[in-house]
Amino acid sequence: MLFKEVYADLDKRIINGGYPPGSTLPNEVELQKRYDVSRTTIRKAVNQLVAENKVVRKKGSGLFVAPIISKQNILEMTGIIKPLYLESADKIKFKETYLRLVGSYYAAVFNVSSNELLYDISFTAEIKNEITCEHLLLLLDNFPGFDPNCLKVMSIIEAVNTGIHKPDDVYQDFQLIKATEEISKQFHIQEKDPVFKIMNLFSTREGKIVAVEYRLQDALKTRYSIDFS
Repeated sequence: MLFKEVYADLDKRIINGGYPPGSTLPNEVELQKRYDVSRTTIRKAVNQLVAENKVVRKKGSGLFVAPIISKQNILEMTGIIKPLYLESADKIKFKETYLRLVGSYYAAVFNVSSNELLYDISFTAEIKNEITCEHLLLLLDNFPGFDPNCLKVMSIIEAVNTGIHKPDDVYQDFQLIKATEEISKQFHIQEKDPVFKIMNLFSTREGKIVAVEYRLQDALKTRYSIDFS
């Protein structure tokens, strides 16, 4: 089998949704076994997909299907605060990832039954040497089969855009707080040092909340730009 045939088959699977945006592709060794070809053939096929921006090769993490939402759409979606986290993380370290009941508080936020399930994902992300602590909540019904590993190559907004209902707007609540003992350890700062606490509510054009994100960042190191246009 020539590398063009391997490329064509992988490309077809990506286009048809067999490998959705942000999902993990089999590694080169697994692909070699699947197609019964040499490692060189697999690498040439993967390299072509990477060159066409259809696949992302993340050092230390593997191969991922590239996101489809554009950065311009992301910028239009956000408010006047233009944060660095529009970029995908250089490093991701998951703390907790599990399914749980929505509960009474988030049932009101999402306007659903408290017995529904949601993904509860906590992780730290490093973007251009700036560390953030993330907490992401996604309704299972809107994100069936969600793969948290997509966060290794996607920004939060790109990941939220993979759901059934697409976000059209983001409500941002921006606070400056003092670091607690736990927060100071995470950021290697002193207690009571300033920390940015940001809450993002992602909603559809109809006003339906599809995702909730909480973010903590060291206020002395984080840079934001303000758009007054």
